[in-house]
Amino acid sequence: MLAFHEQVISDLLEDDNGGLVVLGSGLSLHKLAAALITLHSSSSGCLFILSASDSQRAAISLQLPPPSPLLISSTQFLALDRKNIYSHGGSFFITPRILIVDILNSNISMSSISGIILLNVHSLSETCTEAFIIRLFRTANPKGFVRALTDRPQAMVSGFSKAERIMKSCLFVRKLHIWPRFHVLVSQDLEGSNPFPVIDIRTPLSKAMKGIQDAVLEVMEACLQELRKTNKVDVEDLTVESGLFKSFDEIVRRQLDPIWHMVGRKTRQLVSDLKTVRKLADYLVRYDSVSFLKYLNTLRVSEGVRSVWIFAKPAHKIFELAKRRVYRILPAGGDTGVSAGSAGKKRKAKEGESND
Repeated sequence: MLAFHEQVISDLLEDDNGGLVVLGSGLSLHKLAAALITLHSSSSGCLFILSASDSQRAAISLQLPPPSPLLISSTQFLALDRKNIYSHGGSFFITPRILIVDILNSNISMSSISGIILLNVHSLSETCTEAFIIRLFRTANPKGFVRALTDRPQAMVSGFSKAERIMKSCLFVRKLHIWPRFHVLVSQDLEGSNPFPVIDIRTPLSKAMKGIQDAVLEVMEACLQELRKTNKVDVEDLTVESGLFKSFDEIVRRQLDPIWHMVGRKTRQLVSDLKTVRKLADYLVRYDSVSFLKYLNTLRVSEGVRSVWIFAKPAHKIFELAKRRVYRILPAGGDTGVSAGSAGKKRKAKEGESND
């Protein structure tokens, strides 16, 4: 671990009740979780690690000395087996669904739970299973701790006072620890005396991809023009440039939330279309040509006549160029190896675009 990791853990351990840590992206969240598991593994009772993804579980296990925390799954252990495992204590990776079932069925008592480490806190809400578990845990075991971690700071600012709502209504903690990449200790550890070399490799867009990107921006501008006509949203924020950011649809929805029950069907559809079109701009550079075309075809079937953007003039260009990236129409005969009897016919040769 780096020096700032040790400082994060030190700050988090100051409050026995627990706390919420928000890290900048890429600051080794799994190392912090592994260190917390190691520190609390010696305590009596059960330590539960909730909401960890498969990749996070693997990364955390690599940082820990054997034996790694046991993964509790409904397919691997029956209810009686889980009850017996809990009685011996230890650290466990467990899904919220299994844990809440065992709590409600009295397979584990709250007094035997020493604490909970919760990952990916940005996905919590007041009605989620994790919040219900922690509410029961806080009520029955006030001495237990809850350590919450996330490395998605951008997701913590969506909506109205999301961080405050998560701390008060979901985690019942008082302290928030924010560690961005520009924090003094973080920047010193990352840069140091011998900073790691960073190589930026960029692949230029192909002609078809550039055409699709331009068409997507035109569709977005058309949707924004229609949304401006409603006179219900601040037009200063409605630009194509701001539309490329991830939180753009959240900004629009936040403005319309107080009057959402009064908003017409077309305006609601425009807000949904902006989110869809923004995804297209992102998937264009993420997906290969075949997957992108498949996603477009799925949108055509699922949205159908309800969508507004799909009937805009530039939308036809998006579908046409996406097809050209996958299919190429070749004339029969010549060097293609097609017999003379099939002259006059056309066939589609499926091949990936060379620059994708």
